[in-house]
Amino acid sequence: MKRVTPTVIHFEEVRRREEAERQKIARNYARLREQQSGRGSLLTFVDYFWHVLEPPKRQLVRGWPLEAIALHLEAITFGDINRLLINVPPGFMKSLMLNVFWPAWEWGPMNMPYLRHLAFAYAQDLTTRDNNKLVKLVTSPQYRALWGDRFTMVKIGEHRPENDQTGFVLATSTDGVSTGERGDRIRLDDPHNVVKIESDHVMEKTVRFFRESMSNRLNDEDSAIVCMQHRRLRRHPVPRSRLLPPHDPDALRADDLPGEH
Repeated sequence: MKRVTPTVIHFEEVRRREEAERQKIARNYARLREQQSGRGSLLTFVDYFWHVLEPPKRQLVRGWPLEAIALHLEAITFGDINRLLINVPPGFMKSLMLNVFWPAWEWGPMNMPYLRHLAFAYAQDLTTRDNNKLVKLVTSPQYRALWGDRFTMVKIGEHRPENDQTGFVLATSTDGVSTGERGDRIRLDDPHNVVKIESDHVMEKTVRFFRESMSNRLNDEDSAIVCMQHRRLRRHPVPRSRLLPPHDPDALRADDLPGEH
């Protein structure tokens, strides 16, 4: 009798789970697609694909701060605003929402795979980390089963993953270069290192980067800039005035989510 190794058992369990998921999607295809597209559907999308990125025992904890972030990101998608500044405490899932779930939702359910993203942070390791998670999500069997008709990934490297509808995500940093690229979504997540934030030089360097470099990388006036930063800092290194487009002072939404709620 042939001995069955633990590895064989593991792969068989994975195969059966994937087959069960494919059958589930096939039975509920139209309903799932409808639930994940349109206004108010970003968190439904997050709920459905949460365990593609997180272990089974780690449950998504929803609350009004997460709902507020989703609501404002959706407002950008629907063209209600094009400048957004969110000051949020650590642990509020800002990076996953901004850099992973939101672009995957826009590319797939919202049928906007042509959108080009430039992703900035104080260190490129952070943006490449999130690019890897984005690629893992959009190439997963669950995602491809529901939204694979919208685009196909043609480059999956962590620096600049790209799809066949001209969309891409360039991962860089405030000290890096954007190599002349322009984007429809300019994302600045963690613009500064909290360890070095007490330095006036570092603070001014971050603001100067935003003013002189990042803001000039927009494709057009309808393109969006989103900045998320830690609320616990002594002062905001990216002031609200830097986000305001001169032609439309009402385009900015700034939300300050408290550490206690």
